[in-house]
Amino acid sequence: MKNQRGMTLIGWVIVLALIAFFATLAMRLVPMYQEYYGVLQIMNDMEIELKNNNLTKNEVETLLMRRFDIGYIQSVDKEDIEILRGKNTAYITKIVIDYEVRKPFIAHIDLIGHFKEEIDIEPKRQ
Repeated sequence: MKNQRGMTLIGWVIVLALIAFFATLAMRLVPMYQEYYGVLQIMNDMEIELKNNNLTKNEVETLLMRRFDIGYIQSVDKEDIEILRGKNTAYITKIVIDYEVRKPFIAHIDLIGHFKEEIDIEPKRQ
């Protein structure tokens, strides 16, 4: 009598279901994190920009929103951005971006990503 080798149909269905689950998970999470890394890049560029220039709060907000438009960042709104000035200075000293991304996953289950990034700016000495 020969022993059976290989996977059964049920084994293949389980493997394919697992592959489909993780592929769906990756298709939802990868764009979310690509956008987050785009926000990080913009924040790093803004840090350099603000160290070299003294900009007002409105100018910084406008510059950020323009860069988000150019970088296809759609999850960050104006309400998610906090621009802080120092106590004894008119210069911007900190920018905090705190936002949440919600993507549908399977049926009534959503994947939620909460991202918070902040930069401290030290103005150039004159």
